[in-house]
Amino acid sequence: MGVRKRSEVLRARIATARALLRWAKDLPPRMDALERHLGAIDAELHAHRNDAAEVQSGLAQVIATVGESREGVVELRDSVDVAARRTAFRRRPTRVLFLVHVFGAWEAYHALVEAMAASKDFEPIVASIPRRFAGSDGLVGEEDVHRGLSSRGVPHLRFADGAPRDVLRLIKAIEPDVIFRQSQWDADIPDELGTERLGFARTCLVPYETMNIVVNVPDHRASNTAVDSEYHRAAWLVFCTNEMMLETAVRDGARGGAQFRVVGHPKADHLRTAPPDWPVYGTADGVARPGRIVWSAHHTIAQGWTDFGAFHLMRGDMLAWAERCADTQFVFMPHPALLPFFDSDASPVCRSEFDAWMREWDALPNTAVLSEADYGPTLAASDVMVTDGLSMLVEYQLFDKPVIFFEREGHRPFNAIGRQVIRGVHTVHTVGEVRELAEKFVGGTPDPLRFRQRDTMKKLFGDGGSAERILAALRQEIARERGEVGSELAGRPGRRSSGRTDGTRAMRNRRPAGLERAGEPPARD
Repeated sequence: MGVRKRSEVLRARIATARALLRWAKDLPPRMDALERHLGAIDAELHAHRNDAAEVQSGLAQVIATVGESREGVVELRDSVDVAARRTAFRRRPTRVLFLVHVFGAWEAYHALVEAMAASKDFEPIVASIPRRFAGSDGLVGEEDVHRGLSSRGVPHLRFADGAPRDVLRLIKAIEPDVIFRQSQWDADIPDELGTERLGFARTCLVPYETMNIVVNVPDHRASNTAVDSEYHRAAWLVFCTNEMMLETAVRDGARGGAQFRVVGHPKADHLRTAPPDWPVYGTADGVARPGRIVWSAHHTIAQGWTDFGAFHLMRGDMLAWAERCADTQFVFMPHPALLPFFDSDASPVCRSEFDAWMREWDALPNTAVLSEADYGPTLAASDVMVTDGLSMLVEYQLFDKPVIFFEREGHRPFNAIGRQVIRGVHTVHTVGEVRELAEKFVGGTPDPLRFRQRDTMKKLFGDGGSAERILAALRQEIARERGEVGSELAGRPGRRSSGRTDGTRAMRNRRPAGLERAGEPPARD
């Protein structure tokens, strides 16, 4: 490297050293400025943390205040409702409102409403309301209820239009002394008609099902929603079918069954007297009278509830059977909650799949579908019931005809009543087994279980006349509320309502005699 080149490199290095020296001299002030800037940022962050904490604390206070306010409002409403109920029954006749959201369950009330209308001391008012089943798009179905009630000649109000609050105001304007709902499930009806909103009147229940036959899935509050739901707990009276259901309420109910009365069931009385009427018309060539099979499908086809529904397992084989057997007629009778369930994400069968299946089923000349209708005449005209449960396992035995139970694996266990019921049914696990049994019975083979069925139905339902027993219980309790009878005549709660003084005994936590088994502890329903 030459002298000139070395001189240039040296000068460059000296310039760099001078620049670094100048930067080093300026570093302390810059560090001080940076420190001040970082301090300001930290102070601002600290202030934001304090603001967030204050907001969070304030929000917690608001939430607590809202919660306390709601609890206060509920408590105030309950107190007002208690006062309102004490003014009931001063008017004569007693005004009774029936809220109907499923026409298929109307037979639990029809005879009772007719008996009230024919009396001098009751004024029944029927109203159709919408419902909300799993998969439904909001509140639906009031039109179906309206058509069904109209077909039975039942005068009724329609609570379909307007906001739910308007419906509740209208109900309060009617001033019912007593309100009957069709079921204990608040989730199935408008929120404004839920248990806590109807507390201004005496609430009653005749269950839509004749009795509970399985060990129910417990909810967050009650171990047995068949007898101890929110509606049961708040109800003035709950009318049950037999002593076994009363025993269950005494054992599992928060109120010890005090509000329960044994009366039988109006639906059973109706089914026993239903005139035969078959909805499939026409016969195959050369066939004088085709076999008649009713296929009842429960709505619990998903998992996590009672898990009895088996439509998703049976539909293909049942369709193939109907296609191949023109000498047999089939009526598909889905549970009212099954049809909307295909729109639910929990359904194993999607809506398009079900609709396609329905088109094929409807296209056959030997099939029909029965929904939102009085099914008693169809059952009376049929030969065999095929079902996955639940109510039909009980109700069809009233007809003294074969019941074939397609049992889905993993369903909720039967309770003590259910174990009595299934002694009268034929349990199978494939549609092939269903077909083999059904064809045998349609061909004239007597059902070997028919005598067992008769014995069970007698124990479970008694002799009929349930609507009059319900009226008798209502009259007795109304008289007691009015102070017209002494407590010795009113009897004690949790009893059979038969009109006889010996029916007023209090029930104990014991198994009914018809279901006793040596060494077996009481079953939980």
